[in-house]
Amino acid sequence: MWQTVIGAALGIAATLIGAYFTSKFQLAGQLRLQRLQNQQQVLSRLMGRKFVTRQLLVSRYEALVFSDYHEARWKLAGEPTDSLDLREAQRFMHRSEDLVFELTKSFQALFEDLGLVLTLFPASKRLDELVQRIYNFKSIKAAAVPAGAPVGQLAKWKDEAVRQMQNLVDREYDNAIQELIDYLQKELRTQTD
Repeated sequence: MWQTVIGAALGIAATLIGAYFTSKFQLAGQLRLQRLQNQQQVLSRLMGRKFVTRQLLVSRYEALVFSDYHEARWKLAGEPTDSLDLREAQRFMHRSEDLVFELTKSFQALFEDLGLVLTLFPASKRLDELVQRIYNFKSIKAAAVPAGAPVGQLAKWKDEAVRQMQNLVDREYDNAIQELIDYLQKELRTQTD
């Protein structure tokens, strides 16, 4: 009789231990899968944010350059009250100001995603460096309009200022986000291999 009771107790204990470890392994697998899905989602958002951030930056600073260009043309013409250049300078300035709000929202979302990256991916010195590079973006300043330049020289200045600004955005912003994306893609591959 004792043997039956001991056998039953051992059977129940073995069942409970088996159920515990099965549950533990299933939960660990589910947590690993959920973490992987979260990592993939934040990586996808970073890819989209890279595109949006670049477009907003380029659009905003192009609008500033165009505003300065038209204002300089207006001043060269003697600052007439009814001037297409004055209206264009104002329109581009308003566009630039409108884009500041959109850019701020975009940066907020980007920085929130960077926070998620730091919590979802394994900590490393390289990851910290890549994230800090984005957190500490260099500010963009439009080149100053050459004082008293003739209209032809103003057009060259405008084209060169836009080209330099686009190169700066690519080098400092776009490349920084792309380097982080590349790093995270490698991390995901190592986790799924």
